[in-house]
This record gives sequence, C-alpha cells and structure tokens, in this order.
Amino acid sequence: MPAAMPGGNEYFGTPLPVPPSRTEQVYEAIVDDICSGRLAPGTPLRQEQLAERFNVSRQPVQQALLLLRNQGLLREFGRRGLEVAPLDRDSVSHLYELRALIDGHAARHAAARRTDAWVEQVTGLVQAGQQALNDRAFAQSIAGDIEFHRAVVEAAGNPLLAESAAVVWRNTQRVMGEVLLQGGAPAWVWEDHAAILVAIRDHDGDRAEALARRHAEHGEQLILDGMPPAQP
Repeated sequence: MPAAMPGGNEYFGTPLPVPPSRTEQVYEAIVDDICSGRLAPGTPLRQEQLAERFNVSRQPVQQALLLLRNQGLLREFGRRGLEVAPLDRDSVSHLYELRALIDGHAARHAAARRTDAWVEQVTGLVQAGQQALNDRAFAQSIAGDIEFHRAVVEAAGNPLLAESAAVVWRNTQRVMGEVLLQGGAPAWVWEDHAAILVAIRDHDGDRAEALARRHAEHGEQLILDGMPPAQP
C-alpha cells in the first residue's frame, strides 16, 4: 500500500521521467550536428528537408529552429530562411570567461573531494588525450579535452554545477571543433591538463584553481588566434 503523506494525502511514488518531445529530439540532433562541425557556419536549414530526415511533421522542426535562432546558433538570411550562425569573437570571449569561473571553482573543490579511483581514471584520460594529440587525431583529442573537464566538474560534487557546465561544454565543443580541427592543438593543452590533475591529486586547491583559470585564458587566446579577423 502506498505510504501516507502528512495531512492524509497519499504518496504514489516518484513519477517516471517524461520522454523527450519531438521538438526536443530535433533540437538536440541539430545542436549536436552544429557543435560537432557536421553543420558548418553558413549552412542553410530547410524545414522540409529536416522534417523528412527526422521523419516528423514540420511543426516540431519549426519550433526547434526558432529555439536555435533565439539561442544564437542560427540566424536569418534571405527570405524567411535560417542558416548556421558564424562564430563571433565576443561570444567566444564570453564563453571562455564563464569557463574560467566554472573550471577554476570545480578544480578547487575537486582537490578537496577527489578519490584515488578518480585520480587513476583521469590519469588514463590525460594519457589517452596526449596520445591522440601525438597521433594528430584531433577530433579524439577534442573529445578527450571535454571529458577531462567534465570529470573535474563532476568530482567537485555539485550536480547543479555539472548541469550548468553542460551548456558550456557543448558550445566549447563547437568552438574547438570549428577552429582546432583546421590546424590542430598545441602540446601545452594536455600539459596543462596534466598539471591541473597533479594539483588536484595533491589536494592543492589554490594551485588547481589558478591552473584551471589560466588554462581557460590560454584556450580563449588560442581560439581567437585561429579565427579570422573581425570585420570592420
């Protein structure tokens, strides 16, 4: 029999999660294509083609496209058309400013909470990332980069921080994929990761935070250097 709640109300247990709507499914698929580079800036998006691709009506496609436009991932062009928006230098700076805050905070708290098992796991991530860079497997290196920072945030032990950081990671993936896949990433990226890991391993929160913030600042400059100059 269901447990009773105070006041005589009955408790019927936790409801099952609501499955994602068609609009959410279409939205997630398009975002993934943009962030992975499969949809490059300037690529036009047609409702009819997307509806056929996802085997849905035009309504969820239209709703997903409007949401993406409002979030700045798409922009209007032509007569009632939408295309993938180009990267904007100011947006990149804003993104990495937020990354510095999140990554620094996470590294400090991870240093206090990390476990030996976590250190062993992330050591493997760093080694795999360094090898991917050496092999010039840049897509794999970028994926490993995101996984490293995700592991640090999760080690901080704040689920709301991880939830907030997920949006940052997705946008970071887009930025890194679009810029770094053209020319690769320098060795210092994974050297930084290794240094952050050592500070966390040694429970040195001050150093872990400082290194993580500096890493984000260097990452911002790397991305901006790889972008075309701003148009006057």
